[in-house]
Amino acid sequence: MANQAGRVEALSDELKGAYGDALVSVVLYGSAARGTYHEGVSDLNVLVLLRDTTPATLRRGSSIARRWVSEGNPPPLVMGAEEWRRSADVFPIELSDIRDAHRVLHGRDPFEGVEIDRADLRLQCEHELKGKYIQLRERYLFSAEEPEELGATLKRSLSTFLVLFRAVLRLLGEEGVRDPEEVIRHTAGRAGFDPAPLLRILQARRDGSELRPGADDPVVVGYLEAVGAAVDFVDRLPLVPE
Repeated sequence: MANQAGRVEALSDELKGAYGDALVSVVLYGSAARGTYHEGVSDLNVLVLLRDTTPATLRRGSSIARRWVSEGNPPPLVMGAEEWRRSADVFPIELSDIRDAHRVLHGRDPFEGVEIDRADLRLQCEHELKGKYIQLRERYLFSAEEPEELGATLKRSLSTFLVLFRAVLRLLGEEGVRDPEEVIRHTAGRAGFDPAPLLRILQARRDGSELRPGADDPVVVGYLEAVGAAVDFVDRLPLVPE
């Protein structure tokens, strides 16, 4: 973890040099802030808030962003500070996930004065789950006869569903569940699906093992059934707790 900390601290220093007073916050979020980072599997996710996002301001950090991405990292999430503050109603899942696992590297905490409404979270959770479930079925349709491609699809998509499962647990008042294995188990218990296929995929992601399942392999069928059960569960949740 020391290596990851050094990389993000160095990035923060570079951004401070490039943006100066225009830089409001630099925040590490996701698995590295949550303590579940795995080298070669996890991403170093960084939020950058600027006073404005005009082209002239943005391009001051262009070479830094290009170098960061060339090192195998995802592009920094760059937003204007006011834009960020006014986005809690349309991106409640993303903001909730960052809020629950973040470390401020520079500037102020981006969640000062930011409120996330449960109804907004509930609506986006259903929307995202249904959309990603449709995409997962599409990928299954196209890769069902290609075990290597199918396995890669399972491993790639799991991180997205972990984010959405954490959102489901927040709706149920279980904000403190963060470990991926526990997220899967808790969501399975609430939505009524078998966690074993997802835990198998999680282990393959963690240890880098190859996953080459057939179309009817229990890990594939169980994964699709699990996501479908989560979709149905959220669909039945009321916008406002009863």
